[in-house]
Amino acid sequence: MLAVNRMTEYATLVMVRLAAEPFRAKSANELAAEIPLAPTTLRKLLQMLASQRLLTSRKGRNGGFALARPAAEITLAQVMEAMNDPLVLIPCQESSGSCPLARICTPRPHWMRINQGIRALLENTTLTQMVADDKEGAP
Repeated sequence: MLAVNRMTEYATLVMVRLAAEPFRAKSANELAAEIPLAPTTLRKLLQMLASQRLLTSRKGRNGGFALARPAAEITLAQVMEAMNDPLVLIPCQESSGSCPLARICTPRPHWMRINQGIRALLENTTLTQMVADDKEGAP
């Protein structure tokens, strides 16, 4: 089963929180008050997201973290990739020819097709959609 790692889950939560108020930067302390994470974990997430150019940071008054681009341009796939979370179901989908069973693996094309569908869903789901779904109470 495809499982999103914990840091990606937290990063998505941070990104959706910021997307909900797109014209307002939030400090790490403000985000910590909204999201009960250890301060070191939150700071690490914010730094990773900023280093991957998904967030910007400004110092000083009215400073804080904000989305680097409009929420409609940031996808879940980008957040996962920023957190180094692979977008594959099984490792052999990332490499070609390195598996000794590749020649006889009849399920591989099916796994690849399934993975392509999941990847497409992640690439087509934006933060804007997640904010809208959250407001509508979608599961």
